[in-house]
Amino acid sequence: MNVIIRLTAAALIGFLPMTAFSAPQQVTLDQIEHSTAELTVADKDGTEVTYDPGRLEQLPTYRLMTATPWRDDPATFEGVLLRDLLDAHGLVDSDEIMVTAENDYTVTIPRKIWMELDVLIATRVNGAPHSRRARGPIQFVIDMDAYQSHADVREDHLVWMAARIEPVK
Repeated sequence: MNVIIRLTAAALIGFLPMTAFSAPQQVTLDQIEHSTAELTVADKDGTEVTYDPGRLEQLPTYRLMTATPWRDDPATFEGVLLRDLLDAHGLVDSDEIMVTAENDYTVTIPRKIWMELDVLIATRVNGAPHSRRARGPIQFVIDMDAYQSHADVREDHLVWMAARIEPVK
């Protein structure tokens, strides 16, 4: 009888709703020495502002523990939300943005992604500066559950070595 009860309980647990996506938790980060990196944001009027990781971290900062398509074991990523950076430059209502990496790789990201999901621009991983070797120093990260569940998110939206953001005209 105990075996039947345990099997029934295990089957029922499988039908329970999944937990909600992990949301980044707002945090205050201590200053650290980052790798040399720059992310330039071009406003709609053509004005450009260049951020190093430390300057990015002057925006509200967040922490997110998640795996990525390239990292099976969860890591703790810290940085700023793409939505906040775009809002600071009047780009949050753009239909889409183009992100260019240091190696000239480019991808367009539609507004739906940064408005419906918390896209973290990670400058740190596991409490240390994010390195190029680990897909940094500036990497776009989305909670893996949200990434896998959102039909419009593509792997190429998770840009690493991000170097430039501009509105698509």
